[in-house]
Order: sequence, then C-alpha cells, then structure tokens
Amino acid sequence: MKFQEVVLLSLVAGSASALQGIWQQCGGQNWTGGTTCTAGNTCVFKNTWYSQCRPGGTTTPTTKSSSTSASPSSNPSGLGIGVTYKATFTVYGAGDANNSPNCQTAGNACGFYSSPGYAAAASQNLFGVAGGQGAGPACGTCWKLVGETDSSGNALSNAGTSIVVMINNLCPGGGNSVCSPATLTDTNQYGANVDFDLCSDSGASAAFFPKGFGLAVGYATQVDCSQWSGTIVH
Repeated sequence: MKFQEVVLLSLVAGSASALQGIWQQCGGQNWTGGTTCTAGNTCVFKNTWYSQCRPGGTTTPTTKSSSTSASPSSNPSGLGIGVTYKATFTVYGAGDANNSPNCQTAGNACGFYSSPGYAAAASQNLFGVAGGQGAGPACGTCWKLVGETDSSGNALSNAGTSIVVMINNLCPGGGNSVCSPATLTDTNQYGANVDFDLCSDSGASAAFFPKGFGLAVGYATQVDCSQWSGTIVH
C-alpha cells in the first residue's frame, strides 16, 4: 500500500501512481522509478545517484536510466533501490534506557513522523548529514530490514523476520558506537556498516525484535516506498 501524507490534521489527497510523494526518490543514475513529484513538491538533485521530492517549488523531472542498481562501492551517496548493507538494529523511544523522548514527533531531523507506519533513525553515514544540519538525503527512503543474529552471533528465535521502515531521523555518530562508522565501508563493533535505530513509538521494534531483545544484526535493503505502509505527518 502506498503511503499517504497529512499536514497536521489535513489529509492530502492521493495522487496518480506515477507521481512521487514528498521525500521519495525521483531520480538519479540507475533509478527506474517515477521522476515527477506530486503538486507542491520539487524534485531536488542531490548528487549523480539521488534526487528527492522536497516541499515547495515546481517539479523538475529527472532522467530515468534502465541500468541495473548500483552497489554501495560505486554509489557515493549510499542510496538507491536494491542497495544492501550489513546492519545493526537498535531501538529508541519513550521509556528507553537512555530516557529518549517520544520518537513520533515532527521534531525529528527529517521534520515528519509516521502515524501509522514503522519508522527508524539511520546512522549518520547513511543519513547523509550531521546533527543540526537538517534533513539528510536518506529522509523518506524506505528499507526492508531482516534480522538474523543477536549481538553474540547466535541465531534469533525469529531469524528472517522482516519489516519495512521509513527513515525519519538521525542516529548521530558522536557518542553512539553502533552509529559511529565514518563511511559506508567502515563497520561498527558488530561488523555492520550501518545502523537502523527503530522507533518504538511507531511499533517498529515490537514487530521486529524477539521479546526481550533490543539489538540484532542482519541486512537492510533499500526498497521503493510502495512497499511501506503508513501515513506521513508534519
């Protein structure tokens, strides 16, 4: 199901399937999806590999390519449908051990939350900008997460379970070891290139982790957001 958008209490009407919604990818080398944004959004060029629909302006279509998906090693932005990383999965939100605030707020780094819809913060190397620099290029991208092992390498009781999340926040590298790899080829202490910090208030952690777990290792693959189910709220 394609996600919908709401601005505060107002529901934005759905658009034709060929149009990309706010924060969705709309262009870049190897991109084969839609290249025109919904009304009120602009397709903003970020780099050779990635353009994204952002609020405001007039849509500028970008050129499609029928090439195969890029691998992380040849993709400077780290983004693109089909790109896969070894990943750690952690959890944050109201009531966690770090006294985090509710993660279902528009105060997130991307400026939106999802209700309903599974959401996550991405490690800084994937998010694309540091804290205080606003929305990174990963904002609004969707990822299929698959858990395999715990932190000791033992198979999870629900190994193979997967969910699709939308990135709406930053997991900063400073002071947070799992989110600290400087580049997408570096690894954290669990051998993972990136981290997805699942927003517990969105229901993502409960759907993903076995009971009693808050850290897992597996893989994350960027997917088209038509595979994500939820509603964006600003």
